[in-house]
Order: sequence, then structure tokens, then C-alpha cells
Amino acid sequence: MKKRDVLLDRMERIGQSVAELDGTLMLLALGSIGQETERLDDYSDLDFFLIVEDGQKARFIDRLDWLEVEPLHYQFQNTKDGHKVMYHDGIYGEFAVFEVHELSAIAYTPGRIVWRRDEALEAFATPHLAIERNESSYYYEEALTNLYVGLLRERRGEALAGFELVQVAAVQNVLKAIGEQGDPFNPTRRVESRFPEMIPFLSGGVLGYGRSGEAAAAILRFIESRHEVNTTMKREIERLLQA
Repeated sequence: MKKRDVLLDRMERIGQSVAELDGTLMLLALGSIGQETERLDDYSDLDFFLIVEDGQKARFIDRLDWLEVEPLHYQFQNTKDGHKVMYHDGIYGEFAVFEVHELSAIAYTPGRIVWRRDEALEAFATPHLAIERNESSYYYEEALTNLYVGLLRERRGEALAGFELVQVAAVQNVLKAIGEQGDPFNPTRRVESRFPEMIPFLSGGVLGYGRSGEAAAAILRFIESRHEVNTTMKREIERLLQA
């Protein structure tokens, strides 16, 4: 069986499992296992929310019997809301459990209802993105401040902290500025296939540990080609680049 079929079958079986338990209201599949199943491939995994009645959250986080449609060989509670898990056959998944009163505060991408008990929750499957989508200039300005602060840390000797700001944060903000919306929580996902013209930018802006100065110069050049850069900010970034 192809992995795509295994993932879809596993998701359906989890839905059948939670349907038999008291306190469950809806199982919502997200990402490629959600509304974009055409993207499923050999590198995909399970990503889902379980919605439960108020007061039932702890039961479904503390006891994972509802996931044992196949033997679980790994589990790690990475947040207060859920776990990362792996089945015996290598199928990996991440999930969160939410009670009804928590729904209004959750940010998530559009989902696919695998199973539901309460039709009133159907609207929850539509996008509810807490991430604001500002115009591109906002993200370019964020990227410029990332460069400046990152270079300050780099010059202080904090190479790893500088790397994180210059080659991660600034790059992500540039991707948001050009309109990369493949994954609103992680703009680096599928960039190469959605925006192949950005590969030269990535080749110059992501050079690795200890090379944040070179990367910052390339990122600054790219921003300048698409956005009017404040002269004072540019001067201070260039001063750090020449230090």
C-alpha cells in the first residue's frame, strides 16, 4: 500500500476510534492530510486536532488509547495541548486536543472534517488564522531590523544568535513579503516548488553558521531591489557589514 493510502486509512481509523468514546466532538485533519490530500507523498505525516467537550481535554492527552489503531512505539508531549507520536510502521503524527471554550483563540489552517458528533462545530473547519497578513513593506521592514540586530549579535561574537536572525528570521520575512503563503505558519515550506525564482536568493541568503555577514549583504541587496530602504537603516547595516 502506498504511504498516501496508509495515511488516509490511519486518519479514518482514528476517526472511527474517537467516535466510540464519550466526550469527543470532532476530528479535524490539517495540512496535506486535511484539505490538500493531493499533496500527500512519501514524506507526509499526520497532523490533526481533536475537539472535545469542556472538561475532557486531560483525558485525551494523558491517555492515548484512542490513537492505538496500530501500536504506538513513540510518544512525546511537546505542548500542553498535545503530542508527537510514531507508530510501529514509521507513520509519524502531531496532534493537539482542544475543548470547545478554547476554539476562538486557536490559529490554524483550513481543515478537513474526518468525523464529527456536533454539526455546530462544522464552521471550525474553515480557516481561522490569527496570523495577520500585512502588506509586503511590513515584512521587508521586519527583515531589515532582523539584519541589523542579527549583525549586532554576530559582531558581539554570538554567531548562532546572529545566524537565527539573519539567515532564518530575515529570510522568512522576505518570503512573506513576496507573498509566499503555502504555509502561513512556516513560509519555508514548499518554497522551491512554489517560487523557484527565489532559489538564487536562498543560495545567497542561507550560507550557514559563521557566514551571516555575507548572507546579510545578499539579503539587503535583494530587499533594495524590491523595497525602498531607509537610508539610516541601510547605513547602519552597511557599517556593521564593514566592521
